Amino acid sequence: MDLRAQRIAFAATSRLTELLPSTGARLLDATLRPTLGSRLLSAWFARGNRSEVRKVRSWRRFLVIPDIHIGDAVLTQSALSALRDFFPDAEIDYVVNRMVAPLIRGNPEASRIIPIFSGAQFPTADDLGALRGVIQGGNYDLCWSFGSFLDAADVAPRGSPFLSFMSCAPALVRNEDDDSEINHFSYQFYRFVRDTLATVARPLRPDRYLGVRTTHSDEAVEEAGRYAAEAGLSPGKPVVMVNPDGACRFTLLPFEAQAALLERVADTAPPGTVILLGAGHSWAGVGHRLVEAVPERLRGALRVIPKQLPLEAYAALVDLADVFISGDTGPLHLAAAWRHSRTGRHQFRNRTAVLSLFGATVPRMSGYDSSRPGYLPANQQAPSWCYQAGSPCRNLSCLNKYFKTCRTVRCFEQVDVAGLAELVTSHLAVASRKPAGDGEPFASTGASAHQESPAA
Repeated sequence: MDLRAQRIAFAATSRLTELLPSTGARLLDATLRPTLGSRLLSAWFARGNRSEVRKVRSWRRFLVIPDIHIGDAVLTQSALSALRDFFPDAEIDYVVNRMVAPLIRGNPEASRIIPIFSGAQFPTADDLGALRGVIQGGNYDLCWSFGSFLDAADVAPRGSPFLSFMSCAPALVRNEDDDSEINHFSYQFYRFVRDTLATVARPLRPDRYLGVRTTHSDEAVEEAGRYAAEAGLSPGKPVVMVNPDGACRFTLLPFEAQAALLERVADTAPPGTVILLGAGHSWAGVGHRLVEAVPERLRGALRVIPKQLPLEAYAALVDLADVFISGDTGPLHLAAAWRHSRTGRHQFRNRTAVLSLFGATVPRMSGYDSSRPGYLPANQQAPSWCYQAGSPCRNLSCLNKYFKTCRTVRCFEQVDVAGLAELVTSHLAVASRKPAGDGEPFASTGASAHQESPAA
């Protein structure tokens, strides 16, 4: 579906639930779930995919195109792994958002990282032109697209071998009614590539989803360490890191709820706990405003991370947090990924518990939970939890958050602030009892920092 059609369709669903919140939501689910989740539709798409891969005459060069945002580049790395399962010697190029490129470089599954996407909410004309140039000049045997904002006709010559993950949409819809299948995008990206290639080739590696990673330069790790020292972080003292920002207004925990959660955590956390707050990018200045909203007696525990801290250093800083809290946006996926040192000179802890907060968007597809069936755990040696707020109008159309036009945001009408705070502080109590040396940040090591992912 092209962008104009998506805008019209999702504006209509938004209007319906504005007029009739609960009734409209039930009507949309009763209509969309059986239609979009149709097994006949799945079979039709699968047949088209099989036909496309059977046209491929060589398996030497591939292009993988994630969606255009930061988190998408992190999640879609699983598709690279699935390709390597079949073709370990192939050239696999990976097109990503420019800002996150430093965190993807070093992934051994990619032959070349190509930073193209500019960071806009939708692909710009320049983005599309640059991608078109890569495809036309790359002589790729097959292109794999994992975005909902790109159409093959916009970037690839007619007849080019091109597969789209959108063909898996019916299966994703059905999976929401069956918790025996992990329905997270990253896992399903891996399944899409594996299952499609299995119709024409034999894998050389086991069918084993290992999660995704980020790779950090020494400079980024050192910059994160300098900020940690300035912020007063010390080994053995609990650290909470909060991303108060969001990809759009439908994924933002309301300001009042964020302030209440911060106050409860600061008031009940173990002594010496430091809470790091993002300054805010999409929601400019939110970090400082949240500090001001907390009672003065508790503000000493709060620190606002400078907006100027590079993304790569911010992602390295996450490793020092015992708990990371975020809505459905890029930093959530950075926190959940397994962190590696590019040179092997630094040892990451990879013990950050991840709390993902959802409103009306679908939590199983993007959130992390280590205790509930059908969810993907974060790639950390720590628990992960996915919380969904109460929303009277939540329905399947909320999945496409960028095209919703609801004037009144009801995504987070009911938030259990007390329960969330208890979850965080209970984990901090355990973390604070660890020996002081156990949490020493970024310990140097002469060996490689690679470890087996706990999601294996």
